[in-house]
Amino acid sequence: MKKLYMIVILLLGVSAYGYDYVEVRDSGGTSYYSNNSRHYVCYNKRIKVVSDGEMYLSYRGCTRKRYRCSDYGMYHFGKYPSNTKASNALWRCRNSRPRFVD
Repeated sequence: MKKLYMIVILLLGVSAYGYDYVEVRDSGGTSYYSNNSRHYVCYNKRIKVVSDGEMYLSYRGCTRKRYRCSDYGMYHFGKYPSNTKASNALWRCRNSRPRFVD
């Protein structure tokens, strides 16, 4: 009976958590792939703003997408290996704080 309870608890936990990530390991390290996550961060417009003699970029229309940004007619902010990193990148895009400026 204990085994049955353990199996039921395990199944409920797995169904609540879901299968968001499938881990893929290769000789060069670990990477992640997800079937149902949106790992592309895209934006509609990038504006150069000059304030007090300093130039910075402002991103408009930041969102996460499942497929390449060009498929939606948007610009590419980045593609990320996990939901956490994509969420962090979306925050950076919305707050105009890119890691790299081209």
